[in-house]
Amino acid sequence: MKKIDPIELEILWNRLIAIVDEAAAALVRTSFSTVVRESNDFACALLDEDGYCLAQSTLSVAGFIGTAPLSLRKFLEIIPKEQLRPGDVLFSNDPWIGTGHLPDSTMAAPIFHGSRIVAFVVTVAHLSDIGGRQWSADANEVFEEGILIPVTRLYNKGKLNTTVLDILKANVRLPDQVLGDIDAQIVAIQVATRRLRELMDEAKLGDLRTVSNAIFDVSARALGKGIRELKPGTYIGEVEADGWDTPVRIRAAVTVKNGKIAVDYAGSSPQSRYGINESYNHTFAYTVYPFKCMLSPTLPNNEGFLRLFEVNAPEGLIVNSRRPAAVGARQLVGHLLQGAIFKAMENVVPERVQADSGTPLWTLVFRGIDPERARAFSTILFFNGGTGAMMNQHGSPCTSFPGNISNTSIEVVESLSPLLYRKKAIAIDSGGRGKWNGGAGQVVHIESRWDATTRVSLITERTRIPAQGLHGGQPGKVGFVHKNGTAVQDTKGIVELQRGDVLEIGLPGGGGFGDAR
Repeated sequence: MKKIDPIELEILWNRLIAIVDEAAAALVRTSFSTVVRESNDFACALLDEDGYCLAQSTLSVAGFIGTAPLSLRKFLEIIPKEQLRPGDVLFSNDPWIGTGHLPDSTMAAPIFHGSRIVAFVVTVAHLSDIGGRQWSADANEVFEEGILIPVTRLYNKGKLNTTVLDILKANVRLPDQVLGDIDAQIVAIQVATRRLRELMDEAKLGDLRTVSNAIFDVSARALGKGIRELKPGTYIGEVEADGWDTPVRIRAAVTVKNGKIAVDYAGSSPQSRYGINESYNHTFAYTVYPFKCMLSPTLPNNEGFLRLFEVNAPEGLIVNSRRPAAVGARQLVGHLLQGAIFKAMENVVPERVQADSGTPLWTLVFRGIDPERARAFSTILFFNGGTGAMMNQHGSPCTSFPGNISNTSIEVVESLSPLLYRKKAIAIDSGGRGKWNGGAGQVVHIESRWDATTRVSLITERTRIPAQGLHGGQPGKVGFVHKNGTAVQDTKGIVELQRGDVLEIGLPGGGGFGDAR
């Protein structure tokens, strides 16, 4: 096979990243919802003709990047590559094929150069509504959580399948936002397709195999070197969190051997009756991500990294639930995995691990209906606690980890919804004490200005069991939910607000690192 010059490889590699970054910018600029536009809850990825990840957009959510190759391969099992034609776009929101819950729209499109497929582009966007009950953690099966679209052609040879959009439009509360964000994903696909063809023409490339193999080889060698420097063995890490009616335990057995890493979740909690269950794809994504942070944080992500990992999550556990489990709030478990991984590696690479963070990401879904005036509104807000401390580094306050999700600004929220922020401040001393302190959470007070009842889904975690420290560091403080100064007991349920009521939330702090003395 033809060798590629290192300098040329660096140029082409950066061009590929620039392509998905431009596609991502197009998705954001044309999106309709604050979930995508303000919170960056999306991803764009470029994959080679065999479905292996070549490049990701810089602002991508880590979970979506890890699921994209797995999703594409599932798509191609159902609609084989040989049946695809120019202009085809495949679409699904199946939690066990995509990213783990129904609100995430996953699309994949082949990129043809001449008469052959040379690559695929995958886009993922969290839609602002998917029907069913209000997005929450309290469903008992996936059928309650919204409409599930199996793998289908959204576009067939460039022709839109209007039936799919008609079904979605008839089942969601915010059709303009939902269909607008779906259109934005299509725009991103078109941008990536056009730019990749331009690059291949300019560089006189008939296909991407030489480039992709070189990228994978460089990445695998760099990461493999880091893995081989680790002491071989099997290391166990566990974390506990609130769960629903009983605590959730995540147990990760990490085996380092022959330049590769295997992670086994046997011994973790069984799947729950409620909507906090994970699917395998999302578990895989948030298993490999903390290793990326430890071993090669600056290396652009691609298949050369992913192929060095094996993840075993026995079916029926909370990290790999069976259909038709409820999975709406699967991030409440997925974002815990990093804590178990870092705990397992605590004494292997103490200078690279991070204490458990004041996550998972908190999500509040505000929905109001005013039947007398025939009005309604719906707003999704994300909030972050403090990250865990590391050796020689305090944790960061109010920072998303591992989700990479942004807060929506106060000004945008207040201009687009009948909500008024009464307070938004760092929760002083909420991070765990240590030689290096955990990051602080935040306190937010939001008043309802809606004339009718507002129903608020509370998708929260660590209100009872705190994020733990490492190497003698203290745990962070737990979070809380209050309504008009009174504690809300069901912090994963739904609370109702009338006009003038104030919802008060406190985000948990991260764990400390090292003995504070």
